[in-house]
Amino acid sequence: MTTQQDTSYNHRSYGTSVRKYKQDSKPDSLNHTESKHSTTQKQDKHKAQILALKHALKTDSKKAAQKEQFVLKVSMYSALILAIFGISFGIFVKSMAVIFDGFVALISVGLGALSVITSRYIYKEDDDIFQYGYVRFEPMVNLFKSLVLVFVCVYAFINALQSIIHGGYAVELGGAVAYSLCAFVFCAILFIYTLFYTRLLESDLIKVDNTEWKIDCVLYLGALGAFGVIYFLLSPKSALAMYVDPLLLAVLSLMLCVSPIRIAIANFKDLIMVAPSEIDSKITQIMESLSKDFGFSDYDTHVAKSGRFYMVEVNILIDKNSKISSVAEFDSVRDRIEKSLDIPSYKIWLSVSFTGNAKWL
Repeated sequence: MTTQQDTSYNHRSYGTSVRKYKQDSKPDSLNHTESKHSTTQKQDKHKAQILALKHALKTDSKKAAQKEQFVLKVSMYSALILAIFGISFGIFVKSMAVIFDGFVALISVGLGALSVITSRYIYKEDDDIFQYGYVRFEPMVNLFKSLVLVFVCVYAFINALQSIIHGGYAVELGGAVAYSLCAFVFCAILFIYTLFYTRLLESDLIKVDNTEWKIDCVLYLGALGAFGVIYFLLSPKSALAMYVDPLLLAVLSLMLCVSPIRIAIANFKDLIMVAPSEIDSKITQIMESLSKDFGFSDYDTHVAKSGRFYMVEVNILIDKNSKISSVAEFDSVRDRIEKSLDIPSYKIWLSVSFTGNAKWL
C-alpha cells in the first residue's frame, strides 16, 4: 500500500426614518446613502480580514496550534481568576453557595489544563509508540470534558429538585447579586472570545471551553433573573419567592445539558471511528469521476475522523483497459484526490493504493 501523508507544519437596514416636518430631504437622503455605503465597505473589509486570517491559520498548522494554545491558556487562567474571586468573595460574605461556585470554577481550571496539554500533543509527529500520531487524544479529552459538564448540569438539576421538594430556600439579595453580576459579565466576555476563535480555528477543544463559558453565563443570568423576580415582583419572605431560584435552576440545567451531550456523542463517534457522512459522500463522488476518466474497474474507500483529523483510505482496482500505468500517473491520481477533498494536508492521513487483484480491495 502506498501512503501519502504530510506531517510538516505549514485551520441593515435599521428601521424607517420618520419625517416630522415637510422639508427637502435630498441632502439627508444623500448623507444616509453615503453613511450606509461607508458602513457596508467597513463590514466587507472586516469580513475580508477575518477570511484572510482564517485562510492563513488553515494553511499554517504551527501558527494555528500556537493560537489555539494561547486561547486555551486565556480560558484556563480566566477560570482560575473566577475561582479565586468566587472562593474569596464567598468567604467574605459568608455564602456557601458562592464558595461552592468558586470550587466548581476550580474544576474548570483542571479541565482547561488538560486541553492545553492535549493541544500541544495532537500536532506532534508520530513516533515508535504512537505510530499514527496523537490525534485520538483530542476526542478522548473532549468526551471526558463534555461528560463532566453533563454531570455538573445533572447535579444542578438534582440539587434544585431536592430544594423544591423540601420547600425551596430564601435567596440572599446582598453580596450574591454583586457576585452574580460580576461573574456574568466576566463569563460573557470569555464566551464571546472563545466563540470567535472556535469559528476561526474550527477547534473542538476551544468549542468545549466555549460551552463551559456558555453554561456559566446562563446560570449566572438565571440567578440574576431570580433575584430580579424576587426583588421586583415578590417579597423575599413570601412563600413563592422560596421556589423561584431552584425552579429556574432546574429548567436551565436541563436546557444546558443539550450542548455537552451533543459534543459527547460527536466525540464518541470519533472514538469508535464512525465514518463522517460528508467526507464519505465526497470521496465517493471523487472516485466516480476518476473512474470514468481513467477507466478503473472498481474501487473501495474507508473514511474515519478523529477530532479535527481525517483518515482516508482508497483502494483502486485496475486492469488492462485502465488508462493508467506509470508511477507518475499513480501520483497524479493521488494529487487529484487530495486537492478534491480540500482538507489541509496536516489534517489528513491519505492512503491510496492500486492493485490488479480484486481481493486486495
